[in-house]
Amino acid sequence: MQPVKCALLTGPLGWPNLIRSYNAPVETDRPLRILHLTAHSEPGGLSRYIYDLSLALNRLGHDVRVAGNRGSGHRLFESAPFPYLELPLNGGPLQMWRAARALRGHLREHPADVIHSHYRRTTWVGRRLQSVGQPPLLYTVHLSDMPITWRSWLSNDYGDHVHVPAADARRWAIEQAGVEAGRISLIPHGIDVARYPFADAAARAAARRQFGLADEDRVAAYVGRLDVPKNEEWLLELAERSRASIPSLKILVAGGGPHEAEFRSAIAARRLEGRVVALGECDDPLSVYQAADAFLMPSQREGFSLATAEAMSVGVPVCRTRTAGAAELVIENVTGKSTVIEREGFVSAAIEFLRDGEALARMSPAAAAHIRANFTFDRQLKQTIELYRRLAGMAEPATASPSRTSVKAEATRV
Repeated sequence: MQPVKCALLTGPLGWPNLIRSYNAPVETDRPLRILHLTAHSEPGGLSRYIYDLSLALNRLGHDVRVAGNRGSGHRLFESAPFPYLELPLNGGPLQMWRAARALRGHLREHPADVIHSHYRRTTWVGRRLQSVGQPPLLYTVHLSDMPITWRSWLSNDYGDHVHVPAADARRWAIEQAGVEAGRISLIPHGIDVARYPFADAAARAAARRQFGLADEDRVAAYVGRLDVPKNEEWLLELAERSRASIPSLKILVAGGGPHEAEFRSAIAARRLEGRVVALGECDDPLSVYQAADAFLMPSQREGFSLATAEAMSVGVPVCRTRTAGAAELVIENVTGKSTVIEREGFVSAAIEFLRDGEALARMSPAAAAHIRANFTFDRQLKQTIELYRRLAGMAEPATASPSRTSVKAEATRV
């Protein structure tokens, strides 16, 4: 669908601080009307979360709209069956003010039951849209453990309700951001396991041929942005320090971003061309996961890490720092390994992790089973729809929480 250009409307800027009465009687069986607010359509897990959720809601008959600036990953939204309203939601104060006015005009014609914001700055805009119909404002924490500075407190608005995908993100929201526990819902991100099926020997061999890798190579993968706070340079140190202990190591790096040129230059400068392969932006990382023995995620901060869960769904055990999502995804020495968020600690642990091929093979089916037992997209979608309806006063709350009890049993069926 072609992007919708919103006209900038004139009129005074209101400063509403309205919270809907969630107990008001409304229709409970009609389709939902959801407006997502994002800063931009840059590539990465946040845009993928919005797109996948919006597409699934659209296919179920709900009215979904996304507003934000156009980013370098906008091709993801270009053929979407739902509208993308191009507005400068990552601009300066004047641009944000104009975007809020434009969206208020849009909401008068297309009311929303819930406004779902994905950035702090778009929450500021969402708050100023509540004068039109008083829809509740939901904020999703996509990156936790962010430092709270004095500037942050100037815009300390996390909406009427907060969605977090991981327990560590919930802790941060309560202890650091000052959000009341009763205003937080924990819904982990989920994976479409049909899209990321368990890789059998044939799929693994075909993927390795695609990248020119040998069967005996020890292959690690990284999928994500080359940008703060990913710590992608730690992968180069890992490759360099493991020359003697893991001579067959190959690290596939799928992703782009502000650090891509510097990353490629560092590969050449450190003579790592035979050990680190920079693939650039990758629309579909399935073959990268299929080729890998292990997945690496050295981030300084995460909200959950969709890429980690995707890799696990394919049967790839993970070594990642203990950022948000690690506690849910990593069962130590069963589905992978977690490490301290520190260069030396991660690199040393990752080398040890990658050296043990037998352990990696043993963890593979358990990683895939853990996702299928606890972190499917269908579960995420169901819980998100329940949350939307509860916030809009259209349903009673439902509770569900992930469990690790069935992982070993599921592993035998992968």
